[in-house]
Amino acid sequence: ALAEFEAALKRVCDQLAADVARNGEGTTHVLRVAVRGAPSAELARGVGKAVVNSPLVKTAVAGNDPNVGRIVGAVGSFLGRAAPQLDLGQCTMAIGGDTVFEGGSFRLSPTREASLSAHLRQAQQESAPFPPHERFVEVEIDLGAGGEASTVIGSDLTREYVDINAD
Repeated sequence: ALAEFEAALKRVCDQLAADVARNGEGTTHVLRVAVRGAPSAELARGVGKAVVNSPLVKTAVAGNDPNVGRIVGAVGSFLGRAAPQLDLGQCTMAIGGDTVFEGGSFRLSPTREASLSAHLRQAQQESAPFPPHERFVEVEIDLGAGGEASTVIGSDLTREYVDINAD
């Protein structure tokens, strides 16, 4: 019974965290970054936070631009400070289920980039009528360096957000 309660409580907390991001000023996309294969839970969480807090990633997502280099850059910058010994050659990254980085190289093509853009457009809040939908821009990162994992929720950074908060 306790395990069932804990699982139900986790689901409710996960939904509330997503709703907080979804209801942010000017938000049009909610990002869900799932990091696994980390040597520690703290490192996994740090990688996820580096992605969702990156202004370059946030603005690219707002513009439906699947700029994979910005995600790889956010991950690499964080890991360069927090775990410089980690071999990024073991890292894989996917957006919307499409692998975009693997074995130290980008895995992109015009067809894949069109698919990634479609994933971002589908996750836009304006693409569904009220009430707000439960869609996410899904980013998966496997560091290939351990058994720990973390999922981090964030939102994009839109011109509307800047306009609201500039005064």
